[in-house]
Amino acid sequence: MIERVVEGLNEALNEATVTGLRLSPDGSVVILLYVLALPEHGPVDPDTRRALILSGASTVRVLLRRERPAESPRYGPAIPLGDFSAVEEFFASIAVSGSMYGWEFLDNPDLTNDWPSVISLEHTQKPAAAAHRLHWFNECGLPTPDGYLPHCIEGVIDFTELAVERFDGSPIPVDAFIAAGTRWWRALFHDDPRVSVEAQRAQDPPLSWRPFP
Repeated sequence: MIERVVEGLNEALNEATVTGLRLSPDGSVVILLYVLALPEHGPVDPDTRRALILSGASTVRVLLRRERPAESPRYGPAIPLGDFSAVEEFFASIAVSGSMYGWEFLDNPDLTNDWPSVISLEHTQKPAAAAHRLHWFNECGLPTPDGYLPHCIEGVIDFTELAVERFDGSPIPVDAFIAAGTRWWRALFHDDPRVSVEAQRAQDPPLSWRPFP
């Protein structure tokens, strides 16, 4: 994956919301997302559900922790996740969801420097090191009678190839995925009315990957 593609993916994934992590029968890893996407013409895409298909995945690591913003340390110890079904159950229970930020998610080993030695889930499929690494996260909240309980779930996936699909499984070329994200951010920085606060508030409720809890 050339540097230009890595930079484009970092931009297209900024402010994306991770809403699922699944292991396919063929060993590829699927990340379910909501993204910011603007077509070349017309309004924003009404269906922002995208799936990142990471093939050649050697290792998948997941870390789930309670978030304690007013305390030190900020995060509690790792909460065990027995398997990918447990990861799915957690995502399905989220009441308040955050989005990724920071503009850098690919091929940066420093993004996990604060991880503890014991994590929530580690799944290794191939001993050989993969070509790339993706770091994802969701600062989210689980419902409580008085609001929500903050958590952070994050992970890294070592992989070789990346593809993108829509909710219905139709493929999106990686270059087209990057272009739609780049257009959204360029439109925002240039005060394009298609991505104004008013336009975003007028949009229909986002289509979901799963029924809301």
